[in-house]
Amino acid sequence: MSSHIQDPTEEQLRAINEENNLVITAKPGSGKTFTVIEKIKNISDSLYDYQGIIAISFTRKASHELTIRAKKKGILIKQSFLGTIDSFYISEIIMPYAKLLTRKLNTIEVCTTLRDYPKYEKLIAIKDGISKNTEELLLQSLYEGYVFLDICGETAYYVLENVKECIEYLKARYTHIFIDEYQDCGDIQHKIFMTLVENGITGIAVGDLDQAIYAFSNRYSKYLASLISNPQFTHFELTKNHRCHQSISNYSLCLMGGEIKPVDESRIFKISVSGCEQELMQAIDAKLPAIKEKYKIKNNNEIAILCRGNATAEKCCEFLATPAKLFVDTELDRYSAYWARFFRDFLQCYYDESVYKVDFVEKYINLEYEPKIHQKALQLVDKLFDINDTGLIDELNDILNLAKIIYPEYENAEIVRVLIELLSNQAKLEGFKPASQEEICVLTLHKSKGLEFRAIFLMDLYKWVFPFEGCSEEDYIQSLNLHYVGITRAIEVCYIMQGIRRYRARYNDYYKAEESPFLHLDGLPELRINATWNT
Repeated sequence: MSSHIQDPTEEQLRAINEENNLVITAKPGSGKTFTVIEKIKNISDSLYDYQGIIAISFTRKASHELTIRAKKKGILIKQSFLGTIDSFYISEIIMPYAKLLTRKLNTIEVCTTLRDYPKYEKLIAIKDGISKNTEELLLQSLYEGYVFLDICGETAYYVLENVKECIEYLKARYTHIFIDEYQDCGDIQHKIFMTLVENGITGIAVGDLDQAIYAFSNRYSKYLASLISNPQFTHFELTKNHRCHQSISNYSLCLMGGEIKPVDESRIFKISVSGCEQELMQAIDAKLPAIKEKYKIKNNNEIAILCRGNATAEKCCEFLATPAKLFVDTELDRYSAYWARFFRDFLQCYYDESVYKVDFVEKYINLEYEPKIHQKALQLVDKLFDINDTGLIDELNDILNLAKIIYPEYENAEIVRVLIELLSNQAKLEGFKPASQEEICVLTLHKSKGLEFRAIFLMDLYKWVFPFEGCSEEDYIQSLNLHYVGITRAIEVCYIMQGIRRYRARYNDYYKAEESPFLHLDGLPELRINATWNT
């Protein structure tokens, strides 16, 4: 929705016009990418011909989208770097300046993993800090022309710290560095960003603390939080939600302790039903026609039931009479690795008839810059998208070859094993097919991130379930962030469903249901309407 914004809001203008180091934290639907592009345009207009900016994303897909939007905006990006974080480390730091450490002019070979090079396996210890032994081993690997993706961040940091010419070049060439999704930054990415900032490059970190929901993948948001409290940085929030109804935006802001704006109408409802998941679904079935009419919802696939986990989602589908499409978490969802993300995207696009083959390839490979690679990938996609899904497992080699073309440096045997299991299970593959217009979407909160629906029904807002019983403070925050994600998936209306009993998958029984403490945080009860639905 944010791409349709024509004029910047007051919040966005403050961020666009700020000239110093900046942290932008953005709520869902608040026009984050629009603001970043406008800020890049603002900066680029005042640069000398030899200067540019650095704009780093964590995936090629994200950096490609940023490049396309920058070109559409008429931004001259010839002297700028728009790409992934690893490609920045390798092309702008390691390749040009490693030779000043080794005193040897040689061709650098980028290697996927240290595991394939037993001689250098111990270099993995560099992630815990550099010692005399690892330093000698690192210099030896660079002398022999090897750069390992496992430790390319640590390698780039070592070059930055030890080759003053590298810093001098970056300062002369680039005036600003943008890093998107900063909540996903790890220690080494943060160190490099701060090194560049401390040497005079203006830093802009963009992220959303409240969407950092992937702690199980070791992706934390503490570095974004540290920048917010850093006096070197100005912090601006983008809070105006251009997607949700204002009452939904208010509820989500209040949930996270933010300020709200008065509204005449609330579209957050807490619905009480006498029963368990079966009666809750019967109530939804009964109310659905009136809800669709009131909020002018044409198709059922614009409606979602969001659950804490797979077990509840499966129960909802079992009891719902209205046609529904179940999207459960697969093993691929537990990984944030590049190949896992790519395989998920491949399967979703494979089943989505609205996605053209060339558009899928364009997300990852730029035809203008890499025509031969683009053609090779398109040939594989052309073949793979045309075969029946029961034959996907037989085309495993072509799927892997496609991944090697797009992310050659991120080959991952464990992810390949997971993919093979998935392709061999037709029932799990069904979960990648989009819902038809007649089907309500039933999915987990994790799977809903990045999606939006006209109306949503939130399940599992029960004590001991959400958050889990006896959870740590960190787990509590993760759960709160996940609840926030769920609320902000709704565009028109959000229903928080409450039964008097709840299903326990561990015991395969039904237990007394008590309301989640999330429902009683300061200010929230006043922002929703309580109602009872009979079955």
